[in-house]
Amino acid sequence: MEGAHDLGGVGGFGSVRAADGDVSHTEDWELRAQYLALINAGGTRPWIERIDPATYLSSSYYARWLLAGERAVVQRGFLTVDELAAWNERMTAGEDPPIVHNEAAVAKIERLMSTPEPMTPAEAPRFAIGDAVVPRRRYEPDIHHRVPRYIRGVIGVVERICGNDRLAGYRPYEVVEPVYTVRFESEDLWGKQPDEPHFAVHVDLWQSYLEPA
Repeated sequence: MEGAHDLGGVGGFGSVRAADGDVSHTEDWELRAQYLALINAGGTRPWIERIDPATYLSSSYYARWLLAGERAVVQRGFLTVDELAAWNERMTAGEDPPIVHNEAAVAKIERLMSTPEPMTPAEAPRFAIGDAVVPRRRYEPDIHHRVPRYIRGVIGVVERICGNDRLAGYRPYEVVEPVYTVRFESEDLWGKQPDEPHFAVHVDLWQSYLEPA
């Protein structure tokens, strides 16, 4: 995608400051919002990517999850727009949210959040460790992909063949490709910075995102 959510590494937004970067959340509602989106959206990224740029950039991380979950439950017929508005009005007025003890839901959460899904070995990977590669310059506004803008067209080096994984943004989910960890040098990405030491950026990329350098 090419929207406001795809700004990682783009200049003009200032330094990233995260004083609480070591904590997963700061308020109780945040994880509830994340779970709402996870169980009801049927794939959260497409819903988050539909948030208009002004709302996206002015919202916190978990507020975006909440918006995605709200839009998903309305679109999928679990709530109407009027019912959602009524709930928002009640919560804004200070009403405590309802508490439901659902052991099956708790078990599902624990399973989703704690069960690893290791990749299967890559089958006939096109690239080998040490190969120089270039992420393709692509513009696909209707497909969710994971090629940060700041690495496109920049030469990197394959450091690891991770394995096969489902290709993001495409259906069916059974479409798989090899995934590689590619190393990029900071000076190649943003030029030499007088007040910053040289460093490397590692990005995991699907095979179809890459071309030989």
